[in-house]
Amino acid sequence: MLITSGFVLSVLALSVEAEAQFRGKGLSANYGSTDFNDFQDEVVTLCEDRTPNEYFRLTIEGDCRSVVRCDKAGIAGTIRLAKVKCPSGLAFDLERQTCDWKASVNNCDRLSKPRLAKPNLHTVEPVCPDGQLQCGSGECIAREFFCNSRDDCQDGSDENVCRGDEDPNKSDVCNPAECFLPD
Repeated sequence: MLITSGFVLSVLALSVEAEAQFRGKGLSANYGSTDFNDFQDEVVTLCEDRTPNEYFRLTIEGDCRSVVRCDKAGIAGTIRLAKVKCPSGLAFDLERQTCDWKASVNNCDRLSKPRLAKPNLHTVEPVCPDGQLQCGSGECIAREFFCNSRDDCQDGSDENVCRGDEDPNKSDVCNPAECFLPD
């Protein structure tokens, strides 16, 4: 399995081609199009709120092999789409963000990974009473309800920030000179 994964990633890396600035008619005018150039006028819209390494589809038409990612090019930072096409017999799995055997990919009917709602944790002025944080949907809930494995916000945003640095209930970083574990 490791050899196969390495081969797939090597082929994937060799299949990337960056396209020049867009010249098409726009996303809404080209819905369902399989021509990559038809989407070039919509790069900024397509790339809004996407991480640089997130691959997504421009269309669900076709064989599920082609995806793109947003790429900032050059000193000016011009945004363009970098296109990837999986080798024959493989399809792009949006969840895992890699090429896999076509029979193993069950998300060819989607354009991108689902977007998870995020809470509003960092504001200039407090928007909630002390001890509460604001959900992405606007309501305030107690800080301890965040990352407790239950959706307490209407949009579920309290459970979407529970990894590493994002968790609002994470422990403070401990200075090794001052902190120690009990015997």
